[in-house]
Amino acid sequence: MGLLMGFWGWIGFDIFTLIASYLSSVAISAQTIMRTLGLLTFMIPVGQAMATNVLLGQEIGKGRAYMVSYYYKMSF
Repeated sequence: MGLLMGFWGWIGFDIFTLIASYLSSVAISAQTIMRTLGLLTFMIPVGQAMATNVLLGQEIGKGRAYMVSYYYKMSF
């Protein structure tokens, strides 16, 4: 489900960029800046979530529940 939502968000950004390209060069410039800022603010939490998933998975595999709790609290 998350993959589908990401895909439709990507398509939405592309449609807005296409619409802005018909308006003016200032509109397409603003849309490009907003798209870049949106993707940047989206990818930082995604990277942190992936790193936390890897750390938690490794500690669960090792059977160290106290470290799982520690990494969970640290990432939260």
